[in-house]
Amino acid sequence: MKMKKRLSIFLVIAIMAFSFSHDVSSLLSNDDGGLQDSPWPMFCHDVKHTGRSPYDTSMNNGGEIWRFETGNWIDSSPAIAEDGTIYIGSLDEYLYAINSDGTLKWKFKTNMWITSSPAIAEDGTIYVGSDDGKLYAIYPDGTLKWKLHIGQGWVYSSPAIGKDGTVYVGSVIGSKLCAIYPNGTKKWEFETGGWVYSSPAIGDDGIIYIGSHDYNLYAINPDGTEKWKFKTGAEVKSPPAIGDDGTIYFGSWDDYLYVLNPDGTLKWKFKTGGSIDSSPAIAEDGTIYVGSYNGKLYAVNPDGTLKWSFSTGLDIYSSPAIGDEGTIFIGSCDGKLYAIDPDGTEKWSIKLGSRIHSSPAIGKDGTIYVGSHLPELPDNTYRGALHAIGGIKIEKPEQGYLYVANRQIFPTYSGNTIIIGKVSVEVYAFHEENVTKMELYLDDRLVGTDTATPFEMVLDEIAFGKHVIKARAYYEDGTVPEDEIEVWFINI
Repeated sequence: MKMKKRLSIFLVIAIMAFSFSHDVSSLLSNDDGGLQDSPWPMFCHDVKHTGRSPYDTSMNNGGEIWRFETGNWIDSSPAIAEDGTIYIGSLDEYLYAINSDGTLKWKFKTNMWITSSPAIAEDGTIYVGSDDGKLYAIYPDGTLKWKLHIGQGWVYSSPAIGKDGTVYVGSVIGSKLCAIYPNGTKKWEFETGGWVYSSPAIGDDGIIYIGSHDYNLYAINPDGTEKWKFKTGAEVKSPPAIGDDGTIYFGSWDDYLYVLNPDGTLKWKFKTGGSIDSSPAIAEDGTIYVGSYNGKLYAVNPDGTLKWSFSTGLDIYSSPAIGDEGTIFIGSCDGKLYAIDPDGTEKWSIKLGSRIHSSPAIGKDGTIYVGSHLPELPDNTYRGALHAIGGIKIEKPEQGYLYVANRQIFPTYSGNTIIIGKVSVEVYAFHEENVTKMELYLDDRLVGTDTATPFEMVLDEIAFGKHVIKARAYYEDGTVPEDEIEVWFINI
């Protein structure tokens, strides 16, 4: 009887011990399965920072669908959830959740600027850093899950989420890379010799790569130990990218694009004309795209030779995004978002603000999302905006041409659009099958309507002088994008 009683007690203790160890193990590992399977769940699309989307953008003609303004500049880059919600931070200290129609879903207040870009976990949790030194975990409904102090301030770094749910993020003042369990407890910290502005990338083997202001790129094992480091000639702020074969790509403030073998040895390096903050993007064919402070986007062949370069108006801080068909999208400090064909020619560009530091994200339907700095107001108020690009565009009359009796004659010397006589206005609409009505305005006066594609309306109003032609589309989901062109119109 005593033996049976002892055996029963032993079994109860064993079961309790197993349950406890299992619960502790689950709590510590908390395998959430990594990133959400969404169109663009984090900075540069994925943990390798390839910048490559599986969605076609060939029908996007560069019209603005909507913009959502914030109370300060936007340096953060958007992440897109599986339900279409767009998350982005602002220097007004808020993380914003924006519906796909451009309306506010919710906003969450931190205690300092947000330059970090959010990452979305499989369970919908949004992780983002703030310059208050904390990493925040936010539920999809906008409530706080947890926050963790990881440095003395300035979490510029954008989080990456490992396959087991571990969150990796850098700290500027702390000069370290932090690994954090999904429950908000620290797993480990790795200290570098300088500030960490860079954002971590994760290889297929779980190795984490990150740059530091101590001039090094670090390769860190999943247990937090150093695998190797590679010394450049200046600070490494550029977030690294990882190719399908494990090759590592990153830029440095010494003006070089570096390409390393998985063992940390140099494969080759390419000299650009300025410092590099931009994270390289890697095309399907192996072409590497990277922006530089000299205002150029470089396309570099897999062997390290120049394929082409494309000049924008000012420095490039933005990192490229690549559509499935190969179009490259990048922002510039000239305030424009550029769409560039794989041969290096401009497809289109659109002026969105005074500067663009944000990196574009690509939605499931080919819409491009990017943040901007809007021009400062007369009272010194700063503003930013999240832009959705893919709306409508007036394709005829074309900017900078002379039209006579509805025929395009030649480009004007002044760059003005001049129309003599009536003209047919042709409007391209992104996803035109969802447009219920297109309206044509002359100086805000409705002068034409079309409900069938292709959208074409004749402008034959009496006019003399400078006027604004505006097109307005009405989509089934309630969005109403517009495009306009200023013209000299003579029709009497």
